[in-house]
This record gives sequence, C-alpha cells and structure tokens, in this order.
Amino acid sequence: MKKNIFSFFLLTFMLISTFGLNAQNVNGVVSDNSGPLPGVNVIVKGTTRGAETDFNGKYTINDIKSNDVLIFSYVGYKTIEIAVNGRNTINVSLEEDSSTLEEVVVVGYGTKKKSLVTGAISSIDSKEIQSVSNQRVDQVLQGRASGVTVSASSGSPGAQTKIRIRGTGSSGNSSPLFIVDGMKVTTIDNIAPSDIANIEVLKDGASAAIYGTEGANGVVIVTTKKGRVGGPQFSFSSQLGMQYYFNKMELMNAEQFVTYLNEGGNATVVDNGINTDWIEETFDSAFMQRYDFSMSGATESTSYYFSVGHTDQDGIVGGDNSNFQRNSMRLNIKSDITEWLEAGANANAAFIKRRGIPENSDTRGVIQNMLIIDPLTPVTYEPGNVPASVTQRSADNGVPVLRDSNGNVYGYPTYSTGEVLNPVAFANDIQQNISSTSQFLSTLYLKAKIIEGLNFTTRYGVEQNLFLNKTTTNAYYVTSEASNTQYNLSEQKVRFSRWLWENFASYEKSFENHNFKLLAGFSAEQSRRPTFTTRRFSAPVDQFRGFNSNSSAFTFDPASPINRAFRDNLVSMYGRLSYDYDEKYLFEATVRSDKSDKFTDNNKSAVFPSFSAGWVVSKEDFWADDFLVNTLKVRASWGQNGNKNGLPVGTGITAITTEDNGATLSYLGNIGAQITTFGNPDLVWETSEQLGFGVDASAFENRLNVSADYYQKTTRDLIVGDGSLITPGSAGFPFAPFNAGTVVNKGFEIEIGYSDTTSGDFSYQINANLSTLDNEVTEIKFLPQGAGLIGAGAPQNDDGVTRFSEGFPAWYFYGFKTDGIDPATGQVIKVDTNEDGIINNADKTFIGSPHPDILFGGNIKLGYKSFDFNIQFQGTIGNEIFATYHQPSRQITNKPIQFFEGRWTGPGDTDARFPAPGTPVLDSYDTDLVVEDGSFMRIKQIQLGYTLPESFTNKLRMNRVRLYVSLDDFFTFTGYNGLDPEVGNFSFNDTGVDRGFYPTAARALFGFSVNF
Repeated sequence: MKKNIFSFFLLTFMLISTFGLNAQNVNGVVSDNSGPLPGVNVIVKGTTRGAETDFNGKYTINDIKSNDVLIFSYVGYKTIEIAVNGRNTINVSLEEDSSTLEEVVVVGYGTKKKSLVTGAISSIDSKEIQSVSNQRVDQVLQGRASGVTVSASSGSPGAQTKIRIRGTGSSGNSSPLFIVDGMKVTTIDNIAPSDIANIEVLKDGASAAIYGTEGANGVVIVTTKKGRVGGPQFSFSSQLGMQYYFNKMELMNAEQFVTYLNEGGNATVVDNGINTDWIEETFDSAFMQRYDFSMSGATESTSYYFSVGHTDQDGIVGGDNSNFQRNSMRLNIKSDITEWLEAGANANAAFIKRRGIPENSDTRGVIQNMLIIDPLTPVTYEPGNVPASVTQRSADNGVPVLRDSNGNVYGYPTYSTGEVLNPVAFANDIQQNISSTSQFLSTLYLKAKIIEGLNFTTRYGVEQNLFLNKTTTNAYYVTSEASNTQYNLSEQKVRFSRWLWENFASYEKSFENHNFKLLAGFSAEQSRRPTFTTRRFSAPVDQFRGFNSNSSAFTFDPASPINRAFRDNLVSMYGRLSYDYDEKYLFEATVRSDKSDKFTDNNKSAVFPSFSAGWVVSKEDFWADDFLVNTLKVRASWGQNGNKNGLPVGTGITAITTEDNGATLSYLGNIGAQITTFGNPDLVWETSEQLGFGVDASAFENRLNVSADYYQKTTRDLIVGDGSLITPGSAGFPFAPFNAGTVVNKGFEIEIGYSDTTSGDFSYQINANLSTLDNEVTEIKFLPQGAGLIGAGAPQNDDGVTRFSEGFPAWYFYGFKTDGIDPATGQVIKVDTNEDGIINNADKTFIGSPHPDILFGGNIKLGYKSFDFNIQFQGTIGNEIFATYHQPSRQITNKPIQFFEGRWTGPGDTDARFPAPGTPVLDSYDTDLVVEDGSFMRIKQIQLGYTLPESFTNKLRMNRVRLYVSLDDFFTFTGYNGLDPEVGNFSFNDTGVDRGFYPTAARALFGFSVNF
C-alpha cells in the first residue's frame, strides 16, 4: 500500500514538473550591431510554433519546454540555435552573414550580394514599407531613392503616377520597366503595398542592360512576400482616415473682383452682396479606408503566402463622384518537389473601380472653372430667388435646370461668360467618368539543380487586363459654349494580354580566390490588344430614362472611333558574366539581343551591351580593422539600353482606308480610298547610353552608410510618336513615328544613412538622399535650325506652351520674356529677343524648365521602448510651373490674389508686378508672368506608433499589436501661389503645366496592425 502511495505521489510530481516545463514562457530581444531587429523569425526546433520580433526586436513564445531549442533566423544574418535550458529570458545578437546577403539585392534574372554590386541600385525593404500609409505601390517610391522622381498625374483618388529615373530621357514615354516576381507587367497599381517584400530600382545602364529594349528609362523590380518557416502566421491591418485640402492659395474676393473689373473698364460688374469662396465651396473633407489580411507559413519543403486587400478612398472634390476602390488577392507558393527540383507559382488578381471628375483641361476642368468663375455667383440659389434668365434659357433649349441632390438650383455664373461653369455643379451633377479595371497576373516556374553550381529555370507568365471606361453627361444649358442639349453616353472597352516565356541557366564556380557566375537565357513575348472599341450614344431629353446604351432612347454615333487591334512579338537572347577575385576586384559584362515586330525588317533587331567594374578597397591588406571607415568600394559602369515604349506596331506600313468617320468614301460614284498614315521604313531603336561612377562606404562600425554616384545618360535616335509634328498640313495625313534627336541627362546622386541604439532603449535612424539633374536636348532632326517640336497647348495659343528644341531642356516652357510693367500704360513689356524691332511670336523663347535642378528626400525614425516615431519628407529645387488655367478670351474671370495686389494702378506706378486689369492682363498669359518657381518641400508623413505590451497581447494569443496615428501631406513649404506645387502631368510633353491641378489631399489617419 505504501509503495502504491509513493508511486502515486512520484507520478503526480512528474506530471506537475512536465506541466511546468510546458507552461514556461520565453521572451527576449534580438539585435545586431546597429540595434534591435524587427521581423526576425524565432522558431521552436522540430515544430512549426514560433514568433516574430516586433519593431523593438522583442519576442515572446508561450508553452516552451526547458529542453527545447530555439532557432533564430533573418535574411542577411547567420542562423543560430540556442537551447532554452530552463531560462525565461534569452537575448540574442545576430551576426551578418555575407553568404546570405545575396537575398537582399534583386537584380535582373537573379540576386547578388550587396558587396559585389557594381551598378547603381537603390533598395527599399519591407522595414521601410511596413510603416507607409500610401494606397499605391508607386507612391511608396516617393522621396526614398535618389535620382527617382514620382509625380501624380492628379491628386484625385487612384490617379496614375509618372516615375522618372535619372530625368526625362525621351521625347515620348519615359516610364521605367516594371518587373514583379520576375514577370514584366504593364502597371504596379494593382499590388497592395502590404504585399511587398522589397523594391529595387536599377538606375544605371549596366544594371538595366539585361532587360535590353525596355531598360532605357530604368527598371523597377518588385518582389512580393513569401512564407517563412513556421506555423501559419496571420496578419491583419486597417487604416481609417479623413482627407482635407490645406493650402494658402487665395483668389480675389467679391470686393476685389469688382474693383479689378471696374478698373479694367467693365463698369457693369457691381457688388450684389454675394461673396463666394469657391475654393472653400468646391473642396470638402473625404473619408478613406483600407484593410489588408494575409496568411503565410512554411514547412521544410513548401512555403505559401496568401493575402486579400480592400481600399476605398473618396476624393476631396465631388465626394462619391471622385472615388477609388481596389479589391486585390494574391497567392504565392513555392515547393521543393525533390532535392534538385523547385516549383513555384505567383498569382495576383485586382479589381479596380475609379470615378473621376473632368480635369486637366484649360476650359473644361472642374478645378479650372473653380479658379476663374466670378465670386458674385452663389453655389445654389435661395428658394424663390432663381433668376428668370436661368429658367428661361433652359426652357428655350429644352433642358432641365441644374439642381443639387436636395433639389436646389445651382448658381449660374453671374458675370463670367463662355465655357465657365459652377464647379460644384460640374463636379457632382453634370458629368461622370467611371473606369473599371480587371487585372490578372500569374507566373509559374520550375528551377532545376542540374549539377553543383548549375541551375536551369523556366518561367511562364501571363498578364490579362480588361479596361472599361464610361462617361455620362447630363443635359444642361448655361451658355452656348457651356451646354449639352441631350444626354450623352460614351463607352470604351480595351482588352490587353501578354505572355512571357523565359528560359535561363546560371552557373557558379569558384577556385582559390576566383569566383565566376555565368547567366545565359532566351525569352519570347507576345503582347496583344485584340479589342479596343469606343461607342458613343445620345438620347433626347424627353426620351431619357437613364444611362443605358441598350435603351431605345439612345442612338449610336456611327462616327465613333474605330481602333485596330495589334500584336507585338519580342524575341530576346541575353547573357551575363560576373567575376570577382576574393570579393575584392569585381567585373561584370552583359549583352542582350532583342527582335521586335514594331520595327521594319531592316531594323527589327538590336544589341545592347554593358560593362561594369568595382574595387573593394577595404579588402586590401593595408586597410586596418580599426579604420574609421569600415568599408569602401569604388565602381564604374557603362551600358546601353533600348526603348520602344508607346510605339505602335507596323511603323513601316503606309495605311489606307476606304472610310471617313464611319462613312464609305466616294469619288464620282466609285468607292474611294485615302492614306491615313505614311510609313517610316527607316525608323530605328531609341538607344540610351549611360556612363557612371560611384562609391559606397560605411563608417563608425557600420552605423553610417553612404552611396554616391555621378552619371551621364545620353539618349540617341529619340522616337517621337506623333508624326504630324513634321508633316505639312497639305499632305492630308500624318507621318509615322520618327527618330528626332538626342537628349543628355547628367547629375550627381547621394544616399546617406545613420542609425544607432543607446543603452536606454532609445534608437534612431536618419536617411537622406539628394540628386542633381541637368537635362538638355543636344540634337534635333528634320527641323530648321532653331525650330522645335510643339508640345502642350493652351487656350488661344497655337504656338504651344512647351517645346522640344536643341540646346534646351526637353519640353521646356515657351513664351515671351518680360521686362517689367510699363509705368505709363500698365502694359506688359515684352522682350524683343531677336532684336528686329518688332514684338511678335518670333520673339517667344525659353521662359522656364519643368525639370528640377535638385531632388531630395529623407526620413527620420525614432524608437523608445514601445513607441516609434517616423517623419518623411521630399522636395525639389529649381523647377518652374506654367499656369495655363487663365482664359485670354474671357476678361470677366477671377484670378489669384497676386494679380490684384501687384497690379498697375495708374500712370507713374513703378512698383507694379502685374499689368493693368482689362486688355493688358489678357496679353500676359503666354509670358513668364504666369511661370513661377515650383520648388517645394513637403512633409509626406508624420507618424507616431505604439506597440502594445507583450504581457497584454500574450493573453490574447497575439504576437504583436501596433497602433498609430499619421498626418500625411499636411505641411508643404513653397513659394508657388497655385493649389499644389507637386504638379504632375497627364502626358510626356506637359510636365509642370498647371491647368487647374487637382491637389494632393492632406490625410489624418488612424491605423492598427495585428499579427497572430
């Protein structure tokens, strides 16, 4: 009996001891020489249980046995195993592992150690991306990489951005090539920022030469997230916010407007007691929200990552009529089928719907109308006070009056004439533009290890896009120029697909201190646009029952544009040799041959070579370990790339049609024909050649990192897609695209960063980048000496406001120089630049450049215990902005306040900065008086975050919970008097042209993220 009792107590003790072992919690901090490491994987060996370190490098794992072993792993660092041995706190310091640094930098068709990179590459990793509140991937690049300019075409939700790497190197499309997980894609706006693991920007010719024909404008490589070893990891993040317009732009008020017009000879303009602040009335606060969820994990042989995301953002103009919605889904899978064969798949689907207001127009834009409508017009009329002229003109033209959602009649311009509309009515109840996009991207690959060092990869990718655009316009009548006497509907459908099959082999071999890596590959690609149709319909007012093209009320317009389908084939072969001696002396050579259907038979193929070299000085024997500078590398590169962006298929074909606006051509009773485009059999590839020198260094125990570059980028045989620019009007048809000349971009780039952690749990990181840019057209063909290509237009300005001419920046501002205001007459004094004694259009010249002399950006990150703080900024210096929203033919329009405060007030006025009201001011809209300095600095983000204590999150079985508040784009410092100095562009030739730019909204955000 006693023996049984003893056995019972012994068994109970063992069970209690075992329970104690299982119930043990282990926590600690993981760091390196620079401070805490967030995102480190901590896994219990032999299981899938584990955790991930938070922003401060802290982790906690529950239910650990005293004899368990923890595995600590992080990309770029040596993986270590540590036995628990009954401890509750285990702090770990990880060592950098040069053998795994190759996973950090992604280059074309492979990866590379940072220390061996000989080109100019900027990297943005997940640690930088995880705190961003941007809705689009391309916006993540803003201010984070030297030499990279990111400008939105508009501040409206979901608007496209223009990315320029090392300046504008083309007269046409200068957008970079986008690569996502190895697949060439049309756009990256369908990717949720939370899905990104890292972004690399290949800036120099040598780095981008492996992509040949489309690498001339640089390459942006996006790598999405993969699963990490361990059990399923779930992540959810949410972001809610309000958007506002904050700026100092001021228009004339009612009193100033009346005074100004009266002084200009318009005595009929009188104060009617109304004083509408149209900027205040047009802009409104707007709600935005974003949700992202992901699940990831991995076993020893298979990893997976799955995510879904939803974004919904209203605009600060037009409310629901200016909106962006995106629903996205991603699945990444990788599996080791055998020891020698790896298979993987990456798939992404996105469904985007965007509503937009009319914009980017000198006469028909909502913002443009807001800037020029008179302040004596009310937003809506008081009930019973609608002027008889308003109802009468609607009745005379058989259309309803314009009303808001509450039935109130909108105010019609009291004095402004012509195309001017009430901007609130224009944004909400006149026209609606809706675009729906379905985008699918999938990539499958197999990677085989043939023998030691030799790998072969075959990869097949498919991109499919469907774009549906719909524009509806209600019936209204304000003036003969601002009217629509029927209901109009326009529908456009575009299908685009691309498949890309790539096969490449890589071989690595080392003997003694010599290290070689060879790459050879072949790729075939086909892009198709089988459908591109536009259908226009109209319906009389009395038959209108809604915007439905299938309704019998709508009549099809046979003159709707008909666009032919196209198919573009591209076949390529490429190779690369990388060599280093003891990781000290570096050399790389690349060559790519491309053959494209877009060129004629004689010019289909082109070859693009590159060379680069580097010297890691700090590897030399004379470099002591205790030097202040820890590492130093110098490098040089030269390379050529091609560009065929935006070029149509069949450039050598002379096209003939038997129709004109949908009707059959007839000549003396016979079917006729006419030339629509004259082919150019001599068109050759646009080629960009870059020469660059750089240095990379680290100091103070690698806490300080510096990278500096100088480059000269020469683009020859520029392709201009609009042949009508050089075709005589008498020809009756345009010429095909042609090679126009040469553009040179050159400048310096520097990126610098410093980070450290003090003994008091305080960490800080400071990063900054700066680049200079000198852009010049050095040669132009087919035009007389001194002539140039005409670019962007403006009202009543046939000469255009931008030009492409030899000796000047690409698409510089073109107009009259001024020499003050005539004190006697108040007229603008225009400079006689050709000194012929006559002021005419021949005196127009360079009056400004849209290209900045300096671009800069940076961020400051601070951390203290569970708090983190981040501030990011960016800006430009030296660029100008040309305001073209003024109406030369409409005298009774409002203007910015400086036109009033700086106006000429009478004979003898020598302090005037602007001409007298009336005719003199109308004569100033194509002069440098409307060109302003566009330099600015914008605080892109001020964010304060807090990570909840582990003692609290552990009870909820969560790994990490972070809350944050953020002020994005709230503060802008500039001398520009317009709505927003960050003026984007809708086309390649109108950068910096302000037609009434939809400004960037300031955002106040609250967000949180949960990992469990």
